[in-house]
Amino acid sequence: MITMEAKILESAGLTKNESIVYLTLLQIGTSRTGKILKSSKLNSGKIYEILNSLMNKGLVSESIIDNIKNFSAAPPNEIINYINKKKEALEKQETNIKSILPQLKAIKETKSKETKVFVYTGFKGFKTAVNEILKEEKIGHEHVGMGIRHDKPKKYNDYWLGSNRKTSKDKLKRRLLFSQKSKYQKDYSIVSNTKIRVLPNITPAAINVTGNKTLILNYEEEGTFVLIENKAIAKSFKNFFEQLWKIAKP
Repeated sequence: MITMEAKILESAGLTKNESIVYLTLLQIGTSRTGKILKSSKLNSGKIYEILNSLMNKGLVSESIIDNIKNFSAAPPNEIINYINKKKEALEKQETNIKSILPQLKAIKETKSKETKVFVYTGFKGFKTAVNEILKEEKIGHEHVGMGIRHDKPKKYNDYWLGSNRKTSKDKLKRRLLFSQKSKYQKDYSIVSNTKIRVLPNITPAAINVTGNKTLILNYEEEGTFVLIENKAIAKSFKNFFEQLWKIAKP
């Protein structure tokens, strides 16, 4: 039966069996392992392991009587000393962790620079991907797009146009290269802070770049949309866009 005292000792950091053995020794005094086992009703297999752990904590001492090992419980005040030592150890750990925080932050920053790739499918996945890249636009990055076509399901065109109309009042800048002249392109031409040029058949897939994110859109069949988060890749596509922008017609 576990007593209230044993539960309190467990909350202070002792194991269940350590609590039982320490309380048993307080009750029966200096004893051999046989008597400890009989009084505590514990399994004999781990008694020495438990006693050694208690000795390491400063809560049990060992003595030799008639060439036989005997064990005694340390005075209860030693439990306070044990707790204080734990506090000191925790404080030291805190100091050590604080000392390496800059390195840990550097590791996180390095990790954040690695390439992240997300693949979405279907119209629901399309909306998720678009919303992710528009987050970069809202931070203040210019949004550029190329290979934009009207000949895809209307719901895709409507979602793009609606999203850009909503953000146009925020004076967010965007430049778009359309692959064909169409009503869709004319609808975009009246969206604020949007510049449009036309360069026929530049790519089979549309590509949008904002900040460190590149979104490649393939509207064929159910639709596959690949979002890449990598500064170097985004910069490469942005440079490609700038070259095409120079030769495209308003």
